Amino acid sequence: MRLINVAMALALCAVAAFSSQDPVELDASARARIEQTRASIVMVKAVDQSNQTVSEALGFFIRKDLIATGVEIVDRNAPLRITAVTKTGAVKVLSFGNYFLPYLSVETQAEVSPLSVGESERVGLNDSVYMLTDAGEIAAGKVTGSTTLNNSRVFLISLRVDSNNKGAPLFNRYGEVIGIAAKSPDGQSAGLAWPSDLLAKLKHLGEPGVGAGSGDGPRFSGGSTASSTSPAAAATVDTKPVRLSAPAARYTEEARAHGTQGMVILRVLVDEDGSVKAVRVVRGLPDGLTESAIAAARQTKFKPAMKDGKPVAYWIGLEINFNIR
Repeated sequence: MRLINVAMALALCAVAAFSSQDPVELDASARARIEQTRASIVMVKAVDQSNQTVSEALGFFIRKDLIATGVEIVDRNAPLRITAVTKTGAVKVLSFGNYFLPYLSVETQAEVSPLSVGESERVGLNDSVYMLTDAGEIAAGKVTGSTTLNNSRVFLISLRVDSNNKGAPLFNRYGEVIGIAAKSPDGQSAGLAWPSDLLAKLKHLGEPGVGAGSGDGPRFSGGSTASSTSPAAAATVDTKPVRLSAPAARYTEEARAHGTQGMVILRVLVDEDGSVKAVRVVRGLPDGLTESAIAAARQTKFKPAMKDGKPVAYWIGLEINFNIR
């Protein structure tokens, strides 16, 4: 039987044929957020017993112990000897799979900052998207459409994706990951992007109600993105929650004194009765504004999601802006 080695080295995203469009929509904080993600991007290479490369692609940490990647993991039934290398030394790979996208479960890397996953549901036609280049630049492109692959919606993008940048993170104008780069099926067209809602679900592998399956498309064990203190949320629904109220979030005196403003982005679990049962922070702000946003989110009321004529629990994104007036 073959042994497959998976070696990873910190790498910059090599992009050979990006658009020359200037990323004018990015503010300084978004640019800095994207540039800082380089330390969380890795190269994943699978080689056979003869040390010949079988598959390679970029990947990136979405948890301190989990890497999403575009690599094709072959021969699943063969025994594996998996090793990984970063600038701090060897990283032990514990397992791998293809839950929504290929992933590697690794020993926790305390020094790694997982990338912030944004809301791909908010991505629309002609929205700007961004990727890192090996020249130390941020290249910009556009969403040109969408299609369905393996029962999942994917974005069509104007940025070319090839063997050099397959598996790279794709960012929105806030510097959040809203997709993972993939080659077009014909290998000739502009690139695709698997949406970040798959990455968001992948992040919760190992939690109650979330099981790691193999093969194409989402697989669940009782539900997705469930927590131990809340009901399992439906994976798909007929209608999503609709916000009925929007309680004002308190602007703290500390934030006013420091001139802090911006947007807090949350994911909230809307229960069957339309109340918020759980809150996760996607992007926060200092000076007590994150806590203020969470408090406002918990008071928000929704019309619940519906599936087969019945209300169900469902995770959605929630943005709360803080502006000095």
